[in-house]
Parts: sequence; structure tokens; C-alpha cells
Amino acid sequence: MTVDGLWFLVVENEFGVEAAKKVNLKVSELMAPVMAKRIMKTLGLKGEKIQELAKALSFIVWASIQKIEFKKLSKDSFLMRVVDCVPQKTRIREGKEEFPCKPMGTVFLSNFAKTVNPKFKVECLRCPPDPHPKNVWCEWKFYV
Repeated sequence: MTVDGLWFLVVENEFGVEAAKKVNLKVSELMAPVMAKRIMKTLGLKGEKIQELAKALSFIVWASIQKIEFKKLSKDSFLMRVVDCVPQKTRIREGKEEFPCKPMGTVFLSNFAKTVNPKFKVECLRCPPDPHPKNVWCEWKFYV
């Protein structure tokens, strides 16, 4: 997680936020399937049920520093909410604007979900740059 934050900060400071966002998007696209496969293998999950996707997502690297909540909606869907986002709060504390992470989140979470099972889909309900309440930074719906 530290390496992720530091490389982004270095690229942003050296080449600007647009270059950092471009690289971040590509890294997220490539990283999602690798992370999904490793988590699934480690946990012994087959990815047949949507709740296995929720369990796998609870082990993504960002879950170690952010507060993420999961809410089951039905046997075929759930919500994932980031209710405390340390990277965003750090940016704000350092005088930077919120990072518009919706494109990166969409790419990462879509690729993660379809790696677990091609039938699994994701829909972004809110994520910066979208407006959000203080207690929900982003919210994603996963479904079959």
C-alpha cells in the first residue's frame, strides 16, 4: 500500500496529476486480475457465488487501511462502501483536491469481479468526483 501511494505521489509531483492518473488506470487494469487470482487461490474460493466475491474483495490491499463495509442485498447482489478513505483524507490534509478515483475504481473492480466469475458485474453508485456524504466515499453494487 505504501509503494502504491509513493509511486503515485512521485509521478504526480514529477509529471502532473494527469500523467499519474493515466499510469494508475493502466496499473489498476493489470493488477486486478492478478490480485483476484491470488486471493481466490489463497482463500480456496471457487467464485461460484456472489458472496465469494464479497469475501475476496475484503482482502484487497486497500482494505488494510480503509474502512470498507459490505451489505448483502439479495442472494445475487451486495453493496460495497468505503466509509473511511485514508488516501483521500491524506490528499485533503496536504491541501490537494479529492482524487477522482471513479475511473480507476471502475476498471479495477470490473476486472476483479469478472476474474472471479465472468457473470459478476459492478455498478458505481458514487465515487469521487461524484458528490458524497462524509461517511461514504464510494459505493459499488455487485450483482449477477
